[in-house]
Amino acid sequence: MWATKRFLVLLIFFSISSCAIRSSSLRAQYDKRLERLEREKDKLKRATDPVDRTKTEIRIAEILLTFVSDAANAGDQERLEQRLDEYRAAIQDAHQTMFRTGRDAHKKPKGFKDLEIALRRQVRQLEDIGQGLSFDQREPVQKAKEEASAIRDQLLKALFGEQNAPSRKG
Repeated sequence: MWATKRFLVLLIFFSISSCAIRSSSLRAQYDKRLERLEREKDKLKRATDPVDRTKTEIRIAEILLTFVSDAANAGDQERLEQRLDEYRAAIQDAHQTMFRTGRDAHKKPKGFKDLEIALRRQVRQLEDIGQGLSFDQREPVQKAKEEASAIRDQLLKALFGEQNAPSRKG
């Protein structure tokens, strides 16, 4: 009888300990992402080359999407919308940076192609995030997805020409 009680106490203790260890490791991961986001933002302030700026914005957008996913999983609509606004600003800035160069994307695709590939992946991530939300909560995610898709379409037209751009469904 005493051994059973002792076993149960130990089992409860280890269960609680493992939860505490797990939550502290998640906080450490969260902090690392915040630190990385700040490093990328600092790098962006110093970057002058349009391709480097675009690649930095891509990394910022990818980090922000991890925060969007976390907010969606936690049901934090306010944080989700805040991070989506930051994400949209990052992809818009990357897009504008490349188009302001005046370069021919077909002849010099570096930067344009990087952004297009990243947006293709990010649109899929946004679809996955949206599917985990209720219908009422999806609107901001849907808007961000539509904006990323529109930018991607413009990049495809710049890379392949209006008549040669791959057509997408939906």
